[in-house]
Amino acid sequence: MQILFKTAVEKPYNDVIAGFTLDLFERLSPKSPPVNVKRFDGCKQGDEVHIEMVVPVLNRTEEWISRIVKAGEISGHDTFNDEWYFIDEGVKLPFFLTYWRHVHRVVKAEDGSAVIIDDIEYRSPWYMMPAVHLVLSGQFAARQPIYREYFKK
Repeated sequence: MQILFKTAVEKPYNDVIAGFTLDLFERLSPKSPPVNVKRFDGCKQGDEVHIEMVVPVLNRTEEWISRIVKAGEISGHDTFNDEWYFIDEGVKLPFFLTYWRHVHRVVKAEDGSAVIIDDIEYRSPWYMMPAVHLVLSGQFAARQPIYREYFKK
């Protein structure tokens, strides 16, 4: 399954790149289920993020570990804008996911501001897919106003 969100923000491209920190990650983390960040290395290849979340209905803790498998910057030329990206993939996933790949992109807009793109591919057990899709779509939609506020001039 695929989820794609694009969010235009006001801050300059380089400021947005520099803003991908633990502080932003914690602000973007969903309020439900509650998330506890155990480890956040950053956004470079080889970095890892470890979180624990409590699944309220089941009253159990699930661990989620993602590793940055690729990161870099693409310089603009005639047909493309500058772009910075990193890709995290699930190493250890909660029971409701069987695959996770999240491409984070920051694309420089013509006016020097930026567009943040969340491109997520995931899989879950077939019988959980509708509920998982609904929850994940809602959680990523909720990131858009947070991005806009965080990256306001």
